[in-house]
Amino acid sequence: MAAAELASWGRRLAALVLDGAILAAVVLATMVVAGVPLDEVNATIWDGSSVALVALFVLPEAIYDTAMIGSRSQTIGKMALGIVVVDAESRRPIGYARAFTRWLSTAFLWALWAVPGIVDHLWPLRDRRKQTFHDKFARSVVVKT
Repeated sequence: MAAAELASWGRRLAALVLDGAILAAVVLATMVVAGVPLDEVNATIWDGSSVALVALFVLPEAIYDTAMIGSRSQTIGKMALGIVVVDAESRRPIGYARAFTRWLSTAFLWALWAVPGIVDHLWPLRDRRKQTFHDKFARSVVVKT
């Protein structure tokens, strides 16, 4: 695999930030349309309601990442940055099951605490194939389109 084809860490980070902004906007808009008072949601989350946390943040991200990468090999952020998630060996799409595995391994690392999640996202800076741990779990790489 030629190193020039692999997506840079900067592109990956920019796509992650863009996807995060999109998800936050969708969740916020959904809450406003549903008439959920934002101060009530904020209080529920900070009071430790894991159901609210899952419903508002984890579930939408799981659906978004799995559906977009499973069907198109890209999220909207990755499309904007010109990168795509593919099988590490064949360069073919990874499909829904491996897209979910990729998301689940990321979520698991963040659930352990912030440090494993941060290390996962910084790992491409030192990996010769520019893979995160969640890429390694799903046997995927991120390449330029």
